[in-house]
Amino acid sequence: MRITALAVISTAAIAFATAAVADTATTSVTPQPEQMAAPTISAAVVDDSKKVICQHLVHEGRLMPHQECLTKRQWQRMRLDNQKAVSDFQVHSYVVPMKE
Repeated sequence: MRITALAVISTAAIAFATAAVADTATTSVTPQPEQMAAPTISAAVVDDSKKVICQHLVHEGRLMPHQECLTKRQWQRMRLDNQKAVSDFQVHSYVVPMKE
């Protein structure tokens, strides 16, 4: 009985101490709503899909990386195509044709 009471009291003390420390830590770090700046909305909408992004790609079998420059839309399309190819491979690799 004494061990159970001691365990309950020590758990409660740790829980309250942790909550107090967390409360003071979050209030000092997290900016309050009145301190946060309002988002600025610009009149000109920037079209990021036409922005050219260059990346240095390294493939197996190549000694030197090469630079490939594509638009943001083309990079997204390549990423989605690769993601679909991997997903299709994973799904179809579990399918075993029936033996006749």
